[in-house]
Amino acid sequence: MTRTARRFLVAGLAVTAVVSGVAAPAFAAEAPMSVRGSAGGQLGPEFGPMAGDPVRFEIQASATDPMKPSGTFKVTHHKPDGSLLARFSGEVTGLHAVGQVGVLNGKITWAEHPGAPQLEFVGKPVSLTVQDEGRRGDRIGWVWGFFGQPVSPLQGTAPVLRLSDGDLSVRGPVPGADAVGRSAAGGADQAAVSAGGGADKAVVAAGGGADQSAAEGSGLAVAAERDRGHLLAGTVRGTSKDPEFLGDPLMFSVAARVEPGATPDTASGKFHVTHHKPDGGLVADFSGRITCLVVGGRVGMATGVVEASADPAHVGLKVSFSVYDGARGDRIGWLWGVPGSDPVLDCQGFTPFFAPSTGGFVARGL
Repeated sequence: MTRTARRFLVAGLAVTAVVSGVAAPAFAAEAPMSVRGSAGGQLGPEFGPMAGDPVRFEIQASATDPMKPSGTFKVTHHKPDGSLLARFSGEVTGLHAVGQVGVLNGKITWAEHPGAPQLEFVGKPVSLTVQDEGRRGDRIGWVWGFFGQPVSPLQGTAPVLRLSDGDLSVRGPVPGADAVGRSAAGGADQAAVSAGGGADKAVVAAGGGADQSAAEGSGLAVAAERDRGHLLAGTVRGTSKDPEFLGDPLMFSVAARVEPGATPDTASGKFHVTHHKPDGGLVADFSGRITCLVVGGRVGMATGVVEASADPAHVGLKVSFSVYDGARGDRIGWLWGVPGSDPVLDCQGFTPFFAPSTGGFVARGL
């Protein structure tokens, strides 16, 4: 990413991959999903020289099949004096929403960008992650293909920017836990200790800011000023809703942390996933290390690499965990980078879709 490109914010699938039966969701006939509205705000100090710049997002997108959506998006970024840095719009090419969180992909079809005339915008892919928090303030995150950042179907980063005016509405099915009496604190406190403790907020920017991330593909950067680190930690359990594995017990444990002032690709931590049959038979058991983490609002995106597995063929696979730390119940999503599937991208993930029955997560960041 060039210095000129970093000066402004130009505003960083049917997934059925299976690792021994632990699968991401299959999308056939889903409930209606949508992301709609217009909202904007100002970039904060964590965006370095872009601080104070007004940005705006306009989205009209709907789908029942995530890979066959309809709709458009538009992004604008000005300087405080009103001069235009960039404005672009395009068509939505992918959309998946669960509860308050939606991830959409798009392709730019029109643009004017006097702030970066050397870049090619038209034809480039983008990703937007929206968190609808109503009166508490909506949030958005982004990945820009025109900066050379990779975009994979239905993957997005955490919603790092809190919007101050307007409204973005996310509508999607809300999965229910498969048992009552869930404990939101259950595994979260123990995992937080193993992740290094603490739950302070971090200052994280996507697509630009004071320092460029070493993880060039993530498009993330951190400003050391005011940054106190970010955290994703917890253990959850539930049973599979996939028809092929209906009722199978699942367990996900993630403990990840980024130290204050560090970039997301310096994340440390561990993960562990198990999948059994109701009679106790083993389907999958694998663990590994976290390699990238970003948290925005209630949403955290962590990626890692499998280092140990009951099936040696899984060692080396890249994995993604997406978490929604909800006041009324947490959710988790996952992707496995098995051969032939779309690549799992650094600090990106799928919409959190699975409501566990016990346990919970702590997500602290921007």
